[in-house]
Amino acid sequence: MDFKSPDMKKAIFIFLLMALPIPFIMGQTDSTKAVSPKSMGEIKTLFNRDDHPIKVGFVVGPDAAFTQFKGRDVFLLGMSMGVILDHFFTVGLAGYGIINPGNLWYDNIKDGKGGYLYGGYGGLKLEFRVLPKSPVHLNFPILIGGGGLVYNDWKWQNNNDNNHSGESLDWDGFFVVEPGVMMELNLLKFMRLDVGVSYRYTPDLNLMNTSSGLINNFNANIGLRFGKF
Repeated sequence: MDFKSPDMKKAIFIFLLMALPIPFIMGQTDSTKAVSPKSMGEIKTLFNRDDHPIKVGFVVGPDAAFTQFKGRDVFLLGMSMGVILDHFFTVGLAGYGIINPGNLWYDNIKDGKGGYLYGGYGGLKLEFRVLPKSPVHLNFPILIGGGGLVYNDWKWQNNNDNNHSGESLDWDGFFVVEPGVMMELNLLKFMRLDVGVSYRYTPDLNLMNTSSGLINNFNANIGLRFGKF
């Protein structure tokens, strides 16, 4: 057999050219066997992975807070609820209202009249926990939403009954953002206690004869949490 002939050289070249992809194809076949057909067809996402499926829980509970509006003591009562993702993150809603408006009388609001301040706020609440499975850990919440305040001049009609009427002197809606830091205690498997501080900021409050920063202040917060953590 003449290996030096042009025809033989051409045949050897074609054979080598055809044989080169064989190792690559075999490697691909082996790697294909290592991956299940189910995993080949799955779309990988940030929040749903085979090696770390996201655990979903829920939380709901009452909240209470103490703050001040222009040096006057204010008590807020509210409720929050949300969905817990993988123990660390919570996405939910929260709302708070003034429960002692009788302590919030302001003079000379409109035409020389004074009024009591009523209202509240709420919105989207996001939370991030550090070491959530530890008995005591930190939680960093932030509330982004809106609210409303109204001055109302309540007047008793007479001393013999409880009927009363009043005039709304002025009201306004506002945007609010309230970040905070909480110490969270795992009391029971289904119950937690939150204690901490937050700061409420409302940049666009617009009420008659009232500072735009009337309710911008720190909150001292406490809350109970019930759910699946």
